Amino acid sequence: MREIRVKMPSSNVRCALIPLFLLAPSPAFPQGMQGTVKVDSLAVYNRMSTESDVVKTLASGTVIRILLTVTGDEGNWCSIATQDGASRIGYVLCSGLDSPKHIPAVAAQGGSLPQILIGSSYTPVGTSKRPTHGNEEEGLAGQTLEPLPGYSWSSYPKTLVIAIRRGCPYCDASLPFYKRLGEQEQSNMLRAHVLVVMPNDVSSGSGFLRKDDVEVQGIFGQELNALKVLGTPTVLLLDSNGRIEREWIGQLTPGEEEEVMNAAKE
Repeated sequence: MREIRVKMPSSNVRCALIPLFLLAPSPAFPQGMQGTVKVDSLAVYNRMSTESDVVKTLASGTVIRILLTVTGDEGNWCSIATQDGASRIGYVLCSGLDSPKHIPAVAAQGGSLPQILIGSSYTPVGTSKRPTHGNEEEGLAGQTLEPLPGYSWSSYPKTLVIAIRRGCPYCDASLPFYKRLGEQEQSNMLRAHVLVVMPNDVSSGSGFLRKDDVEVQGIFGQELNALKVLGTPTVLLLDSNGRIEREWIGQLTPGEEEEVMNAAKE
């Protein structure tokens, strides 16, 4: 494991790639689309299990936004947000929703289907042990990460960690935003230090960043489960003790990108 700047030549860094995800058909609901509760009362769980805590109950006719779908032992689960997509709510059984279309689903751990790419938000990494696709209350916020090899959280007041990997289309689409972050740090507009972490080796990872002129510090050959992330891309804001203050999962909207920018300046 070695810490470098992406424009610096480097070699002999060990690669720890996350397995590629395979496509498989399975009925589910379209990511990014609206759904309507069709049952009298629909329980929202904090995990993809009816044995987990119920965080909310939705009445018939409630319109929500479907973030992603997952196929597990209990059937198809939908991760949902408010109708405008501004706030994640939790997980519901998709059978309780009306939706006009079908898309492939992702198999949950222990399910029979392989994991696949979902819609246009994020790619599951399959290595995280965390059961929630969270917002700040249900996700990683408040947890403390161990230092990464060659990098100390205490080196900066805050660190903005970007967990991505080559082969993730949403990471690719997010590169212009990461370029902006790098430019703002170089202009001393950010209080947080920007750090990209990738499971790909130096040659592959740095090449991926260079193609969009992303100039930030990078750590390569690092398994993303060390960051406890659920999917790529994921952005984490950590304090100098390695405590996670904020978390953003998936390809971000322009509003969410500004939210990251503002948080990195505080």
